[in-house]
Amino acid sequence: MLKYNQSELFARQDLIAKLAEAARSITLPLFKKDMAVVNKAEGNHYDPVTDADIEAERIMRELISSAFPNDSIEGEELSDIYGSNDWLWTLDPIDGTRGFVAGIPVWSTLIAVSYKNKPVLGLIDVAAQDKQFFGSPGYSWLIHEGNKKKLISRSCNGDLTKAILGCTEPLAMLNPHELRAYNNIRRIVRFSRLGLDAYAYGQVASGRMDLVIEALLKPCDVRALLPVIEGSGGRLTNWEGGSAVNGGRVIAVGDPELLPEIINALKGDI
Repeated sequence: MLKYNQSELFARQDLIAKLAEAARSITLPLFKKDMAVVNKAEGNHYDPVTDADIEAERIMRELISSAFPNDSIEGEELSDIYGSNDWLWTLDPIDGTRGFVAGIPVWSTLIAVSYKNKPVLGLIDVAAQDKQFFGSPGYSWLIHEGNKKKLISRSCNGDLTKAILGCTEPLAMLNPHELRAYNNIRRIVRFSRLGLDAYAYGQVASGRMDLVIEALLKPCDVRALLPVIEGSGGRLTNWEGGSAVNGGRVIAVGDPELLPEIINALKGDI
């Protein structure tokens, strides 16, 4: 079990809400109008970054460094800052930049706090819908339109045929072998939904969806998700059932009893 001062955890939890508010002040006005978009990728790939990404991350970093100058910070757009203690902030100012550029309101700001490399606090802030999915050790909650609601993932009684599956973009995220493995699951579940980015993980924590299977995730894509999913009673692992803290290929489930069957099915074509 991690040993940290609870007051230090709560102080960082309070700051997370302020970071999200600051990020919204940048992202929401730009979401509602045309914006400058730069492609970070090479060749025929498309990995967009907008003015909103960079400015939102910059302002969040300034607030963290002012409040906790000894904490480390890593992010999607700017260089890492190496602190002198065991606390690490992981920032993704706009997770789902393609959706942001396309005007689809499922993009989010992801903020995570880790202690000794274990995420202990997380926020999925779906700003365009005014939904904030928070996670902390043993507890997750949603704040929507000023109301707070505890998040509890739902049980499928271990029956994968009852599950609703999400994946942002299987054809882009998965290589041919992984795609065949993913389809092993897709053919079993009740139905699937695409294009939701981190919002899908909030829906799993809320008990509205049951399963997300993705790949090519970076630490800034996944660290905020872990406390939200696990605080609601779910699990988030890699495809082998191990730690997903560094991203890669991940499985998020609301019902942990589903994991063994999912992992075995994913092995089929890998």
